[in-house]
Amino acid sequence: MRKRAVVIGVAVLSLSLHGPLAVAQSRAMGGVAGHVSDSIGARLANVAIVIAGGVESGPRATSDDSGSFRLRGIDAGRIHVIARRLGYEPETLLVVVSPGVDATADFVLRAVPVQLAAQDVDADPLRGKMGPFNKRKARGVGAFVTREEIERRQASSISELLRYVPGVGVTQRMAGEPQPVRMIRSASSSMQSTCVVQIYVDGHPYPNGDVDDFQPMSIEGIEVYRSASEIPADFRTQDATCGVIALWTRDPEAARRRP
Repeated sequence: MRKRAVVIGVAVLSLSLHGPLAVAQSRAMGGVAGHVSDSIGARLANVAIVIAGGVESGPRATSDDSGSFRLRGIDAGRIHVIARRLGYEPETLLVVVSPGVDATADFVLRAVPVQLAAQDVDADPLRGKMGPFNKRKARGVGAFVTREEIERRQASSISELLRYVPGVGVTQRMAGEPQPVRMIRSASSSMQSTCVVQIYVDGHPYPNGDVDDFQPMSIEGIEVYRSASEIPADFRTQDATCGVIALWTRDPEAARRRP
């Protein structure tokens, strides 16, 4: 009786070993390995690698900092492998998986331009380079020549532009010579012939300079203060009692574009 029991036990054990094992052996498994790079050859990290049509819990991988990845436990046969990353077009490769080895799949992803929602941005006229000019213009003290007026006048020189400013006189000389600018006062004023107008460029003194050292196309705006009482603190010095002309230049790119 004991001998028969032993035989039965061996038979049961034999079934338990060979049944599931036979099923596992019938499912030959392999893998997929490779790299992911962009269109210029740089390796891409954090790229999701999945099998097309695979179940949610199926094999998946993520590329590391070197762009490398490896999928394990894949049934042998032909499969489609997909690489995805935000900002890039997905790529799909057909791969043949063989039992016990890793098939190679190298992906090249192309970046997709991301179009952002349009936004209206209003430049603050009181900030940036022209901020001081616009602040003083808003106070209404002095005379101001804006870029719009410069374009409208189409003057050939700064001195010609200044002829349109009340209280400013320009001494006529031969073309090509400096045209001295002065502030017009009563004929009885003793300072009429000796007073020198101070010139500033982009907020800095421009000693011994001339307004016609600059072309109208290179100027964004002009401030004119015709007497000491008009001169703001930014330009007030002992030598500026006759008046001030402040030129503000355009940025180089804007100056190259003729109006």
